[in-house]
Amino acid sequence: MALNLKQNLSQKMMQRLSPQQVQLLKLMQVTTVDLEQRIKDELQSNPALEEGNGGKPQDEVPISQLKDGPDEVHSNDDDSASDARLDSAPEAGSGSPDDGQEEYDVNNYIDRDKDDYAYKLKAGNYRDPDDEYESPVRFRQGFQEQLRNELGMLPLTPEQRQIGEVIIGNLDEDGYLQRSVDAMVNDMAFTQNLMVAPEQVEEVLKMVQGMEPWGIGGKDLRECLMIQVRNRMSDIRERQADDGQLAVLRLAYKILDKYFEEFARRQYGRIADRLRMSEADLKEATDLIRTLNPKPGQSGAESASPDAPTLIPDFYLANEDGQLVLSLNAKNDPDLKVSPAYEQMLEDYGSQQSSLAGSAQESAKNRKTREAAQFVMQKIDSARWFMEMIRQRKNTMLRIMQAVVDYQHDYFLEGDISKLRPMRLKDIAEKVGMDISTVSRVVNNKYVQTHFGTFLVKEFFSQSMENEGGEEISTSRVKAALQQLVEGEDKRSPLTDDELESALRKQGFVVARRTVAKYREGLGIPIARMRKQL
Repeated sequence: MALNLKQNLSQKMMQRLSPQQVQLLKLMQVTTVDLEQRIKDELQSNPALEEGNGGKPQDEVPISQLKDGPDEVHSNDDDSASDARLDSAPEAGSGSPDDGQEEYDVNNYIDRDKDDYAYKLKAGNYRDPDDEYESPVRFRQGFQEQLRNELGMLPLTPEQRQIGEVIIGNLDEDGYLQRSVDAMVNDMAFTQNLMVAPEQVEEVLKMVQGMEPWGIGGKDLRECLMIQVRNRMSDIRERQADDGQLAVLRLAYKILDKYFEEFARRQYGRIADRLRMSEADLKEATDLIRTLNPKPGQSGAESASPDAPTLIPDFYLANEDGQLVLSLNAKNDPDLKVSPAYEQMLEDYGSQQSSLAGSAQESAKNRKTREAAQFVMQKIDSARWFMEMIRQRKNTMLRIMQAVVDYQHDYFLEGDISKLRPMRLKDIAEKVGMDISTVSRVVNNKYVQTHFGTFLVKEFFSQSMENEGGEEISTSRVKAALQQLVEGEDKRSPLTDDELESALRKQGFVVARRTVAKYREGLGIPIARMRKQL
């Protein structure tokens, strides 16, 4: 059977991002803290990129400083010419330039750098050379290591100490022991050739549960809380300092032991009836339980969990006599420059090539010079491109954030949530003439510090809805009103979603009950039954 083969010629348009554009898009997404690490990585990987050691200290880059210059990544003619020369240059070991290929001249590259890249060699931020930034390094001892130290101070036999090490090693990051005693007995028998009875493990486990932080070693939340109450009672007895708390602790322990499910469901009336106690006593006991730590492994100054990250704003917005002044946080950005040593190296290669022109040694020497010059050129180009990406990132971020400030001008003047306008990513994209995806990358995970607080930039974006008067309002105003209603409700009888819907309608917000439930869940507010308190 003959195959019917045909050849067709067709045209189609495709848009592909250059490596520089991809790099810029990635830099758009990173926060100020991550950018600092990204710059450090680039300084380590590219020897042609250096930190400058001059200029004035400057922690913030105002928008007026970065408005000039192109906003999108593009390849200029000089770089394209450089790439063409590199592509046309013969490979190492492939023969002399006399093979019919264009001869490579380092001086062409040196000459075209002197003017075209002059503005790129100037960083957009300056810092005093004496003002060196160092990240403090603090030693942190994990709670498991702390427990091992406590274990070492107890009068234990070598066998008990070995059992204690196994128990501590099986604690999760919250301090819970989710492995059974029988499973640990089997582990010790197979891995350590240690034959112990479950009773011996239970005995050492009680010792571990008496260590600090209290609550360690519980198999679930209920047992974790009971351990903390039990240790508090033991502490009061040892100190003989009963000031009425012992009776409250006994009652709290009984609630956790016998009526934990009812307590979790806020069924306080049922607990009071079964324990035959007054509402005041029940409230005192439940308030004490709420002070307990549900995750003891993450508590204390020597927690195994890392420090809560410090919130570092990406933008600063100041209100100076009614004028909103926006600036970019560039506190820890180094003053980047191309290494003078690499620039001098490139010039030296150009001089060597000129001196060898016409000589018998030209072919072999020129090949080695060209290879070295190509490497240096690549590193210098990479350094300049990276500096250009940093500049364009700052420029784009400030342009987009300035558009947000202009759009929400009345809100940023006073911080009044009622003046927050409905705003979509599309609105800002049209205002700055950029793609929606670019705006999304800039506002995602970025913070702005204002005179009334620090906020996620993305919080200022919201959908619109109409109130009873037909006015278009932001959904953020509805959420703020919902938050105020919950905060001001009677905690003995919290408002249901139906009651919240009615209260919002009285304020002029027409929302359905399912919308109220959606907003409530988005704000992290539990249902009415779970908000009930005595």
